[in-house]
Amino acid sequence: MTELPDGTVTLLFSDIEGSTVLLKRLGDGWPGVLERQRALLREAIDAGGGVVVDCQGDAMFAAFRSAPAAVSAAVRAQTHMAREAWPDGTAVRVRMALHTGEPHRTEDGGYTGIDVVRAARLCAAGHGGQVLLTEAARLVSGAETIDLGPAILPDMEHPEPIFQLAAPGLATSFPPLRTNAASPLEAMGEGKDDLERRIDRAGETLERRINERVADVLERALDAPFGKPGGKQKP
Repeated sequence: MTELPDGTVTLLFSDIEGSTVLLKRLGDGWPGVLERQRALLREAIDAGGGVVVDCQGDAMFAAFRSAPAAVSAAVRAQTHMAREAWPDGTAVRVRMALHTGEPHRTEDGGYTGIDVVRAARLCAAGHGGQVLLTEAARLVSGAETIDLGPAILPDMEHPEPIFQLAAPGLATSFPPLRTNAASPLEAMGEGKDDLERRIDRAGETLERRINERVADVLERALDAPFGKPGGKQKP
């Protein structure tokens, strides 16, 4: 693998919009679609001098020494995927995000730190076919963008300006940002593995429902009139 860039780096995150629906619809055809999508992304990343840091499921994480090159790679990937003749008339739409920062290198050949989290959270906020940029990525790249206004991304403390990449071949109209969506980091196993995380969520949900049910039963028992079924009995 090509050595990861150090210092100021532009990070790119991507994932497929509605991948579970596509998987169910395509069945045995899904692996081929996934591989083709990955190939188109890798071609664009390689052309921009970028390096694929991680690839899990339908999510991909790449790094670039040059912010303008990262922008060009995103445009190339999106336009090529839009032109691709996907099987069964399927539309494979990929959301992307770019953030420029100084992430910390890890011993196992990756990155960590708030810059990685910010880029992943921004990707999750987007829609298929959309490329989002932080203000840092916009300023360093000099890209033409559409100002989407401030937004608070998950796990970020304050609102920050969000921009949408504007370039020939890219769509311009999208729904509002999805600021509560799960990020690609979850698919890549950041922190707890996916199974353990799902078990934790299921446990928390079950506990909450039990507490709500108990509270509801007690409230109805206390409010029921004397002498009626389920109510307080006269001595």
